[in-house]
Amino acid sequence: MARRGKIVVLDSSVVVKWFSKEAKSDEAIILMDSHVEGSIELSVSPLLFYEVANALRYRPDYDMEKLRDAVGQLFKLHLKMTPLSEGILIRACEIAYDADVTLYDALPAALAEHEKTVCVTADEETQYQKLRRKSYPIELL
Repeated sequence: MARRGKIVVLDSSVVVKWFSKEAKSDEAIILMDSHVEGSIELSVSPLLFYEVANALRYRPDYDMEKLRDAVGQLFKLHLKMTPLSEGILIRACEIAYDADVTLYDALPAALAEHEKTVCVTADEETQYQKLRRKSYPIELL
């Protein structure tokens, strides 16, 4: 999938898999490892950090100590955090209306358009299906 220097936008559904063993966790970890090795650059919105922390907070196997460790690890990965801009947010709003998804699901696609790349998601049933149907730059993990 990746070549040196390629940018890939990630949705929080992929990043959560780095911290919890579930379906397709191994594939998600391959993306993380590729970023650490420098063969790809992973780009995310600042909102992703909140989404991941919130998802892990509600996992029964997570307590405050484990969540603190996960948040620390996430920041140590030095993901490319693209600042939110008016243009990106407006584009996310347009995508949300057009594809009938939440702004949370539309934002990574808007960011992928901005970065001229694709967004990788693990959310097949809603985000992937709805955005793919409308030809937005989305790929399934």
